[in-house]
Amino acid sequence: MSELAATVDAPGALGAGAGTGAVPAVVPQRLGDVAVPVRSVGAEDAMADVEVLFRASACTSIAVRDDGPGRVGLLTRHRFTEAMSGRLGYGRAMLTHRPAGQVTDWTPLVLDASTTVVDAARVAMARPADVRHDDVLVPGPSWSAVSTADLVSALTAAVAHRATCDPLTGLLSRPHLVAAAAHWAAQALPGTRRRLLLAAVDVVGMADLNASYGLDSGDALLRELARRVAGTAPHGAVVARLDGDAFAVLMLLPAVSEERAQEIVASVRDRVRGACDGLGAAVRVAVTASIAGWADTGLLLLEVERELRGTRSARPAPEAAALRSRR
Repeated sequence: MSELAATVDAPGALGAGAGTGAVPAVVPQRLGDVAVPVRSVGAEDAMADVEVLFRASACTSIAVRDDGPGRVGLLTRHRFTEAMSGRLGYGRAMLTHRPAGQVTDWTPLVLDASTTVVDAARVAMARPADVRHDDVLVPGPSWSAVSTADLVSALTAAVAHRATCDPLTGLLSRPHLVAAAAHWAAQALPGTRRRLLLAAVDVVGMADLNASYGLDSGDALLRELARRVAGTAPHGAVVARLDGDAFAVLMLLPAVSEERAQEIVASVRDRVRGACDGLGAAVRVAVTASIAGWADTGLLLLEVERELRGTRSARPAPEAAALRSRR
């Protein structure tokens, strides 16, 4: 890998995640990923004591425990301030010594930490308007909460992640690879002798494997293939899922001679094929490089996909033990 890594150029400014096999930022997927610990008080604690907690600007809500019925409620800063103000401004005088349980919302939205961010946002937005923007409580060894702002931020990141990445393998999607190739073709190649190199690999008889061993085993095989293909890519390459059982690696090569470019093509082909040894299914590999200083993304994709379809590969019986182990 060291020789190849030294040959491939860095991607340049392509935007976040453009030069990797998956988006590098950690994207929150579950409510537990964004929940933060929340202070808690007893239902009989005085409002004056609760006021001390709300003096901290970071404290937006408090969990209220009612140990008798074994319930937990939510007291938000807004609800607390409204109660303490009162209709005529006498709320503080009337409530300062009263228990917090009297102004607590005892029917807050409580969701498990394993709830997806998407599902949590859907349920939270379905609440009545007066509580729609209240925090979501998350049970655990100690109570946590998720603010509306954090939930919306996590939802935005999750939606962006789904649009960018393949949900099965975590690799980037075909549109991302196409966009990266187009960017390099327009910005990095003209006036130079650099080239784009595209390597692709797919599984022989994937439909038959799914029929023989089940979709779960087929998905496990594809995840393993994606991992191996990504492992062959040098730093700066783009690794993506082209379609159902096909994956690709896009690299920007430095200015080299035609002979050297062909040596790199052969080296990448051997490296990808070698990484797939013992996978449990036969694969086909195709690698192509553009001419020096110019590339057409559509033609590169067409060339490798045509080569994949035209490759004459024997179809040995699948390694049943290897496939069954992925169930």
